[in-house]
Amino acid sequence: MAAAPGHGDGGGVPPTDAVLFLVTCLFVGLATQHFARPLLRHVPYTAVLLAIGLCIGLLQAIPPATLNFTETLHLWMHMEPHLLLMIFLPTIGFSAGIGQEPHLLRKNWGQILILAWPGVAISFVIIALCGRYFFPYGWTWPQSLLFGAMLSATDPVAVVAVLHEVGADAKLASVIDGESLVNDGSALVIFLVLQQIVQGASLGAGQIVVLFCRLALLGAAVGVAFGAATSWWLSRLTREPTHQIILTFTAAYSCYYVAEELLGASGLLAVVCCGFTASLIGGRQITSHVAVQMQAFWSALEWVANTILFLAVGMALAFVLLPPAHPLLQFEAKVAKHVTPIDAGYCVVLYLWMLVARAASIGAFLPLLSTGRVGYAMTLRTAAVMVWAGLRGAVGVAMSLFVLFDPLIESEEFKAHCVFYMAAMAFLTVVVNGSTTKALLGALGMLRRTPAELQVLEHVVADLEAIQSDAIARSPRDPVLGDPTPSAVRAWTRLDAAAGALQAARRRAAPPRRSGAFMRRAVDVEAAAPAGAPVGAGIDIEREASLIAEYRKRLLCAIKAYIGDEFCCFKLDTSEALELQEVASTALDRAEAGPLATWELLHARLAPAWPIERAAALLSRLPLLAPAARALERPAACRRLLLASALARAHRAANKLGREYLGQVATASRDGGDDDAISDSAADPEVQQAAAIVLAESAACADAAAAYARESLLPGHARGAALLRSRLAALQILQEQGAFVGRLQDAGLIAGEEAHTIREQLSDHLEALLATPKWRGPPKERERRRGAAKGGGDGVGAADAAGGAPAGRRVASAPSGMARTGTFTEPLRMGARPRAD
Repeated sequence: MAAAPGHGDGGGVPPTDAVLFLVTCLFVGLATQHFARPLLRHVPYTAVLLAIGLCIGLLQAIPPATLNFTETLHLWMHMEPHLLLMIFLPTIGFSAGIGQEPHLLRKNWGQILILAWPGVAISFVIIALCGRYFFPYGWTWPQSLLFGAMLSATDPVAVVAVLHEVGADAKLASVIDGESLVNDGSALVIFLVLQQIVQGASLGAGQIVVLFCRLALLGAAVGVAFGAATSWWLSRLTREPTHQIILTFTAAYSCYYVAEELLGASGLLAVVCCGFTASLIGGRQITSHVAVQMQAFWSALEWVANTILFLAVGMALAFVLLPPAHPLLQFEAKVAKHVTPIDAGYCVVLYLWMLVARAASIGAFLPLLSTGRVGYAMTLRTAAVMVWAGLRGAVGVAMSLFVLFDPLIESEEFKAHCVFYMAAMAFLTVVVNGSTTKALLGALGMLRRTPAELQVLEHVVADLEAIQSDAIARSPRDPVLGDPTPSAVRAWTRLDAAAGALQAARRRAAPPRRSGAFMRRAVDVEAAAPAGAPVGAGIDIEREASLIAEYRKRLLCAIKAYIGDEFCCFKLDTSEALELQEVASTALDRAEAGPLATWELLHARLAPAWPIERAAALLSRLPLLAPAARALERPAACRRLLLASALARAHRAANKLGREYLGQVATASRDGGDDDAISDSAADPEVQQAAAIVLAESAACADAAAAYARESLLPGHARGAALLRSRLAALQILQEQGAFVGRLQDAGLIAGEEAHTIREQLSDHLEALLATPKWRGPPKERERRRGAAKGGGDGVGAADAAGGAPAGRRVASAPSGMARTGTFTEPLRMGARPRAD
């Protein structure tokens, strides 16, 4: 795109001065985060940035001799819009896309597409009506539609941040965030089509359809292709976390460049689809050790992009409100002359008009979205939050800059008002909507805690206080320093925030629900209780059902975390981890509808589905062909064994964690031990009953999975089971050996070169183990077995054949080697330094 007069010209300013603007923005952002922390508790960070950017822009009206900063500002404000988008949009689009939770994204995909395409079409047409018939500028239909498309791109970064801060429903945040990402891409596609019409191009209906399909469909296809390729490559980069992070960065920018510059498609839509695809099929290729670093990397890039862009939006608004005095900014001063004081009144009208357009775009599809057939059922309250979450931001401002610096659009008045209204709407929506989102959630009752959530929070606070008291009582005497002072320890460790959160939650606690549907679900509580559990006397059935649903959710979250750790330990591959996570997520959606159904959901997925599996099942009925059938069935059987055993382990681990940390049940363990003792804070019979029911359901799922493996799979695949168990033991040993070498190196007991050599060999073993199909033994072991068979020997023992250990030696079961973290467990990954504790 050709530059406008004065645009793209450095005006004698050294290009290196552009660094000053970048450094200034980052410094302002850091200073805001640090010094304005009390303000940020009530006002979104992006709203504060807009206000600061507005002040910086207004300062440009001061005589030029006092403003050396204006020269570097000139370079950034006159940057080619396509280059500006190429710098920031891949970061914003990919980081938000890959951060989506796969199950929620898969579940909400229908809602996202409906709101982001037909919804945007309704929104931009309604806004175009305002530009055509209400504004007094005499805009043509193409200009009005272009204006409407520009103002239809949403950027709810402030609202999503508030939703995460207050702990609102993750389903709502997922829909808002996902819809805004696709919304930006769809609005940009419509904008680019209309821009050519406004430029004077004569396009027929067929040409418009072709252009639209090239921008939208080709862009989405490029993004899916790049996302799939990135996921495949991530699975091959097991040694270097840095390489995995750099791969995602390279994929984001190369995807945008290929789609936008080489193929003429929508780069933003491509990079969003790339992030979505990487989240759906590639997220589990990233281990927990790398995920922490990758999340920090992309969060930092996203923070930098949002900080610079929102400061620039505030400056752009200032330039059209008060023309700058510096000679380098005369182009902005010329454009600003078309904006009059009466346009401020039109801003208020346009703001209300956009709310109506947003409400219409969501309300038109609310009858469909509220049924639950397309994603989670949308209520009137969630629809109201989504209407209020229609903030405008960086993408819309970038589109206004496209108009401003487009030499083929001749109307200076149209350019000026596009920039003015876009910047003003971004400012108003972020400041007004973003700052009042928390109040809206409270007014709608979406911040209220259910009795079950309040009960859990009370026990958490009580357990925290118990931990403090027990630690003070058990604190050993130091031989030199003596005993600690209990009052000082309590002063340093007093958790006033936890008590304050509990009091706030009590004040806004939800009143007990008395709906008939809920009571019909609650009457099954007594029937679901295990034998011997206290039922009935003095227990509120409705409250009990609410507690049961809450504890089911918490136990399922623990199961998902355990499955993630199994993947990070390489005990599950990507497809297995994704399948188990999907089972747990689906059960989480049904937590209030009935008992835990993880095993039923998994069992339905384990039925023979592929032609080879069905053929093997038929051949196994014939005695003569049974060995061949077992050979055909072995890969699928090993997979079923692994999934069933992993689900059983996850349930037992979550069950144990529930007894130890949630500590809400006072029943004895199966072996009659006393490890299930609970804290005094859990003496409530309703809590005991709820936890007893949930833990009994969990134990039943574990027993069913184990029974299926023992009765249906082990009789015909005993060697496969031994291979799987030996594989798990070998993985554990390799990780413990890697951690041991790391500790020796840190202690200076082994030189760096020797440690590197040992670690390389351990990595080679790990890669060979992961590359070997699960139903096969080690390569060397298979060669020895073939050699023994040719030599007439009797081979190797069963344990040796399974695990590949030398003859006469037994592979001992390795200890767990798992360090507890805030989620579930964190394996000591090979080559990673052990934690200090």
